[in-house]
Amino acid sequence: MPIVSTGQITIVDNNDARPITAYITANPGPQQVFTKDESTVSYTPDWTAGAGLVLTAKVYIGGIAGAEDVTGQLTNRKWSTDLATALTGSGAAISSAATLDAIFDTGTFTAVHSGSTSTLTIDANMASTVAQGVIYFEGDYTDPVTGLVSHVVAQIVLGLVKTGTNAVYVVTRGQTAIEQATGATKTVAVVAADLMRAAGVDTSGVTYRFFEANGATQIYNAAPFNTKYGLKTTAFGTGPTGALADIGTNLPASGAYGTHNTLVIHESAITDMMVFRVEARDADNVVYQTYFTVWDVSDPYQLNILSSTGDKLQNGIGSTVLTPEVYYGATKVASLTGWNFTWTFYNKDGKRGGFIDTTKTAVAGGRNITANTTGAAGNITYDGAAITWAAGQLVKVVNSAGQERFYEIASGTANNVVLRTPVTNTWLNYTDFPAPAVANDFVGGKLFAVVGNGGQLLTAAGASVTLTGDEVDIKARITCDGNRP
Repeated sequence: MPIVSTGQITIVDNNDARPITAYITANPGPQQVFTKDESTVSYTPDWTAGAGLVLTAKVYIGGIAGAEDVTGQLTNRKWSTDLATALTGSGAAISSAATLDAIFDTGTFTAVHSGSTSTLTIDANMASTVAQGVIYFEGDYTDPVTGLVSHVVAQIVLGLVKTGTNAVYVVTRGQTAIEQATGATKTVAVVAADLMRAAGVDTSGVTYRFFEANGATQIYNAAPFNTKYGLKTTAFGTGPTGALADIGTNLPASGAYGTHNTLVIHESAITDMMVFRVEARDADNVVYQTYFTVWDVSDPYQLNILSSTGDKLQNGIGSTVLTPEVYYGATKVASLTGWNFTWTFYNKDGKRGGFIDTTKTAVAGGRNITANTTGAAGNITYDGAAITWAAGQLVKVVNSAGQERFYEIASGTANNVVLRTPVTNTWLNYTDFPAPAVANDFVGGKLFAVVGNGGQLLTAAGASVTLTGDEVDIKARITCDGNRP
């Protein structure tokens, strides 16, 4: 399970600028097919008919209740073909008409920036002499809390495919943005693909393959794909839908095609964004393809640590209770069911150590050290009841001057532990904590057993941990890694 957030007991400002995601949608789609049969010329779809081609800018930020559409809040909004001169007005009155003439045939173009949306309506087909054209959207977003201004730029590529009378191409439809859930119930995005001909959608004998990683890696029935994707069939004209139960279903063998035209994408598959490719193979074994992008518009996670007694202990006495608190954007995660947390201890010098096992070292103040030998394989003798040890376990020793050291043990018998060069805990070394150099130099000091898991504490569902005065020598830094279910 990947670590999704790491926190430590510090003062956190939750009002920093939030992440911004921007893209442009195209209705009915960003691609045209140009067909010329002798003197007859046609475009599919025809952007001069009906509502034309409508480009809509979408700008999201991490919001209090999730991803928030702030397109209408941007200032200095503009559409352009060159990131320079804004497109305004319509028809002959539109500015920088020369840049549009390089992409489109004669038509009208209308840029509208309303209180909630920004659209560019194109009532013109692409010029037959171009293969593609780029349209840009720009604007400035001002964070209402910090006052920070972010310049937002999005772009979309419009493409023209030239064919004869048998024009064929692949179009996609569905959800292109996904927001991760904070709890155990996850979300999915769903995208359907259709093979289009001049006469309409082709469903006869058509099979499909989907690819992730910029279209390089096929999605098939094996790990890790069967935990991140599923396939189903969606009829043309029906909005694609999906659920968690679809993940892992209907995936083909490696290299194979399947009859299912709809990809269901688990939220764990998307980090920031993912470019996919879909292939459609017709009954004549001719393969057509297109690319599509799915964006992650999730808020960031922030993990804070609350201390029941603040950030001070007095004279090494007492204890404090540490509790993890997780925020998704600016909203506190109400239920941490399914979350797991890993706590790590660092001493006053910034060196990693471990938490005391208060079950094995039940008496506050630890066990008195009565003797020790020297070297990496030295041994330490302590008083009181014998402790049961396991090879690889850690021990904390503090000499009479208050200097603490952490060691890995090879074995323990009666009231004696034998040290060894770290094997299990490879992060531990004799540079940070030198091996005993003088016989009996720890006499008069204290010994403590350290918890397993390499000295780390593991908790679930937001459970608290207790930090004692025996663990804190002058100061200590505690980190907590939160793992989302």
